[in-house]
Amino acid sequence: MPFWLEWAQRQGGPILELGCGTGRVLLPLAKAGHTLFGLDHDAKMLEFLRKNIPNSLVNTIMLIRGDLRSYCLTSRFPFILMPCNTYSTLSPKDRPIVLNRARIHLTCRGIFILSMPNPILLAEISQQGDSENEASFTHPETGNPVQVSSRWEKSADKVHFSWDYDHLSPDGRVERNTISSTHFLQDANEILGDFENAGLKIIHTFGDFEQGAYAPNAPNLIIVAKGE
Repeated sequence: MPFWLEWAQRQGGPILELGCGTGRVLLPLAKAGHTLFGLDHDAKMLEFLRKNIPNSLVNTIMLIRGDLRSYCLTSRFPFILMPCNTYSTLSPKDRPIVLNRARIHLTCRGIFILSMPNPILLAEISQQGDSENEASFTHPETGNPVQVSSRWEKSADKVHFSWDYDHLSPDGRVERNTISSTHFLQDANEILGDFENAGLKIIHTFGDFEQGAYAPNAPNLIIVAKGE
């Protein structure tokens, strides 16, 4: 979160978050004093987020249900972000369209930043990963333990991940909720080329949220670009 807060402080607002989901990034930015526009296609996520907006922030957050490929807002933004690996869930066909939409909505000195898993590491992942425990935490409402496990399957052009959240009751019952996400495979150079083709000039490529240089073994690819 410090990464996004730093860039928000540099650029100022209003800020547009593409794929805002349940507000994991949006809410901390709003609490830091920024005006936020959150765009997402998932009505359930937006409703969850809307219910969790504190009364003190209602007037500084605008939520919009829309398609990342076709939204059209009257505002222009000095800072547009796409965090939480949203970009890697877009197909290579859709990515240039989404980048062009972002460029159109930037101010003349605006910055667009996205973060995604390192595409090199995604391409090198094994064909299949069996379920294994990743973490555990205490359910905030029941106080019972929740165990988190993950698995994946890889095809020629994508990797499908699943996370199982097992809510363990004292009587032995297990309530499972599963979240899935599909990430498309694409060469890193093609990704960078899409930015140039969309009229976005890349000014930084980071490999982590400490802003270290991007490298083949870095955990992330974080791209900072401006409109040309």
